[in-house]
Amino acid sequence: MTRVAKPKIAITGPNKSGTIAWLFTALNIRITGGKPVRVTPETFDGTLDYDGVIIGGGSDIHPEHFIKEDSPSVTRSFWTQLKECLLYPMELMSHFSSHQYDKDRDDMEIQFIRYALDNNLPLLGICRGHQLLNAELGGSMYESTLPLLKENARIRSPFPRKTVLYTTNDSLISRIAGDDPLKVNAIHSQAVAKPAETLKVTAKEEAGINQVIESKNSDKVLGVQWHPEYLFYMKAHRKIFSWLIREAIK
Repeated sequence: MTRVAKPKIAITGPNKSGTIAWLFTALNIRITGGKPVRVTPETFDGTLDYDGVIIGGGSDIHPEHFIKEDSPSVTRSFWTQLKECLLYPMELMSHFSSHQYDKDRDDMEIQFIRYALDNNLPLLGICRGHQLLNAELGGSMYESTLPLLKENARIRSPFPRKTVLYTTNDSLISRIAGDDPLKVNAIHSQAVAKPAETLKVTAKEEAGINQVIESKNSDKVLGVQWHPEYLFYMKAHRKIFSWLIREAIK
């Protein structure tokens, strides 16, 4: 009996930190029948020819790599900020963390994005990866989600605390995850603004922040603003990784 090789999925990440995200993403790939391969700027040897690619979450994208969307400045009340910190400790922690970019990672991941698109490989962008995909193809970004949220609390939690609503009657994400609104998590401070010409927005959260981008021309390209790897206990989010594996073995 011939044993079918599992599709190799490149999962990009930073040199330092990122271990928890890697472990959860790798778990999802293994659960759905793939072989995860961790790729960081230090371990990257130029190999791009995997069966599928996940551009993972992490630090903000360097401003050199995206078009900034203008947004009004906003002054938020002390009480809103206090509410955020009390309800979402990750938001409180973000005030004490140093703001660092990772240009080496940006450059590596741009190579993966370009190769995947040029060679029709399945490509999943998660959070930062979702943003970088759009930016690399010419879309714009909000440097901060606060002007969009105004006096609404910014949610930062690995648990499903947001609701995502589809904005079109037929979309790749709805075919993957089902027709019901999705409960998702949020660990981000930036967001996709205008989609690139070859991409379309197919889902938003209730506050209006873009949550899903898809290719206009292919069912092999998907970007999600949340972290489905941490929601492996919810079937709808496991299906995202199942989609990637199915496309990888075609």
